[in-house]
Amino acid sequence: MADVLKSIMNKITDDDPATRGQQLWVMFTLAIFLVAVLNYYAMVREPDIVEMEDLIEYKNEVVKVEGEIISWREDPWNSGDWETHVIVSDGTAVVEARWSRPAEIPPIGTNVVITGKVMEFEGNIYMTAIGSGAMEWDEEDLPDIVQLAILDVALDPEKYVDEIITLTGYIGESIPPDEMFVSADLRDHPSYGNAEHQIKLNIRSKVGSWIESSSKVQVTGTISYNQRDMNWVMSVQGPEILVDRNHPIEIIRLNWGEESTWSYQSGNLIEIAGYITVGEQWQLRGPGGIMICLKPSEADLNEHANSSLHNQFRDVQGRLMWSEADASWCVDSSEGTPTGNLINSEDIIDLLALLSGDPIRLIDDPDTHYTINAFVRYSIEPSVQDVSGWLVDKIDYRGQTKIYATFPAQTSTQWIEAGQAITANVSVTWDDINMAIRLLIHDYQLGEAPDAKNLIWDEGASQWGYSRSQMVNIPGIAVQDEDGEWWLQRDGTNQSIRLSPNNNTIIGTDNVHSGYSHTWNGRLMEVADPELVATVYHLINADVIDTDGDGLSDNLESLYGTNPYNPDTDGDGENDRDDNDTYPDY
Repeated sequence: MADVLKSIMNKITDDDPATRGQQLWVMFTLAIFLVAVLNYYAMVREPDIVEMEDLIEYKNEVVKVEGEIISWREDPWNSGDWETHVIVSDGTAVVEARWSRPAEIPPIGTNVVITGKVMEFEGNIYMTAIGSGAMEWDEEDLPDIVQLAILDVALDPEKYVDEIITLTGYIGESIPPDEMFVSADLRDHPSYGNAEHQIKLNIRSKVGSWIESSSKVQVTGTISYNQRDMNWVMSVQGPEILVDRNHPIEIIRLNWGEESTWSYQSGNLIEIAGYITVGEQWQLRGPGGIMICLKPSEADLNEHANSSLHNQFRDVQGRLMWSEADASWCVDSSEGTPTGNLINSEDIIDLLALLSGDPIRLIDDPDTHYTINAFVRYSIEPSVQDVSGWLVDKIDYRGQTKIYATFPAQTSTQWIEAGQAITANVSVTWDDINMAIRLLIHDYQLGEAPDAKNLIWDEGASQWGYSRSQMVNIPGIAVQDEDGEWWLQRDGTNQSIRLSPNNNTIIGTDNVHSGYSHTWNGRLMEVADPELVATVYHLINADVIDTDGDGLSDNLESLYGTNPYNPDTDGDGENDRDDNDTYPDY
């Protein structure tokens, strides 16, 4: 081999004119060979995996980094480019990889290897990567995802800081399809007023289509503590939010006269009734001549080209948007609405729509009876006299259309619960004392009572006030003072509220349950304490929760290892309370 190379070099360096042509051919062949060798080396050479804190030493070089995906954004400049920015951490530092023509992106928390060129701009280090092969991972690199309830996170958020978790809940506000950064609440109930817990979501990347307020969703991401706002937040990726399209969304009815609250519904689907004005610009007129603009769809314009809707009282549906050009709120039917039409083709107008949009028409006809489907706003105690209350069109207090109502005297001891559905036969009258419209309820049927609210001691007295007169669940130990009065005491503290056990069925104060902390169910009342010259909370008609009715609380069954949903866990014919095998040998 050495002789061959020596011969080639002699020919190249030979000054003989007769061999000059041969020299050129040899030099040309050698150059091609060297280029081929370098290209082959470039193709087969594997870039080194470097630590991210050392990337500054590799500017303009192709390297590999290995780390965990903590975030990513599609089309970050909103320019329509096929590019995704992926943020990865290896524990030493964090780097952003700008990935052109990307492939599938694995879930947050996946351990990946990224190949790319190290770039620097104004002191910022990032990587550029091209093509589907720039990011690599295997099945074993995927994160272990823990499926939790929002309550699990609420009770011990720090436990899940380093884990990828999945939560199912209800989104608190509508999410536009094309916004890159959005914040929203994830709740354990579609209604804000009935939600026990919620966590703030930081949503990165466009979700692609409208996600409506109150939609049931599943999100996967990581939680962290926001020191600035002093709350826990969950970071998720917009395209990875799964929406249950079979879950009905709640369309809010706007109330004329409460325009100051309409901003809470900006971007949400709403309903509102009034008189339509058709012209160069469509408008909706409410009581007192208040006007808002309407943005009809093409279908609306085609269907009503002859101005057949002009000056008609109708219920309209669309998305509430603020129009800078009109300096007015507008109802827009083209922004992802369910029907794509402002106007429902049916002529049936809901009673609450009439009450909101044209109340005078109803007052002038007091002998007419209507059927109304609504919800009870506050709990109503049984009474032998007529009592006043409120009916609302939705459980969530934000954006409610509410109306005074007179409930007839009751012959039973049944409470009417806050949030309970009601179908009532009513007539409309004017209340001179309160100077407002009032419904007279002649008879009614109630739906199922809502579940009891779960109260947490850390929420404090002010938050508990929203649950006055309602059925609640509160954890604690039953303690009897020297005067024989019962108190429900928070385990490990001196915090307590008054307790009136349900004498008909009480098991929570017997010798089996005494001394243990249980979840108590009862009605939370706020009563005057003459000694303290203050109002105090009082849990009445209370007892521990015993789901299967075997005489053992659910908490004790969990402690003993028996099934709280089966009165005879071992199937021996004795219920768990009477079975000696239930109790530990100590």
